[in-house]
Amino acid sequence: MSVSISCPQLGDAGLRNQLTTAVKTVVKRWRPAFESWRLSLFKSQSGSGWDLAISGPRFRKIFTLNGPVDDLPGLVSAYIDAILSQLSDQRRAAPNH
Repeated sequence: MSVSISCPQLGDAGLRNQLTTAVKTVVKRWRPAFESWRLSLFKSQSGSGWDLAISGPRFRKIFTLNGPVDDLPGLVSAYIDAILSQLSDQRRAAPNH
């Protein structure tokens, strides 16, 4: 499983490590090992919150997250968990041809 996370504006190395660990755990739970996922986290241009860009197989989206910086690992992993759960449900519901 390939997961790359870019968060250049997040200065706290410990927080970056928590974020990386949380995201990799969620992706590993939902997706096959051969897939590649990329996440980028930047301070929002609106001045409040963070913009999270996610791209993976047949998926690209940008979300704005609001909350304290210390909550980012939980916020980001919750978003990823919900997205991957939804994608898994869609694949199970699709008829096999």
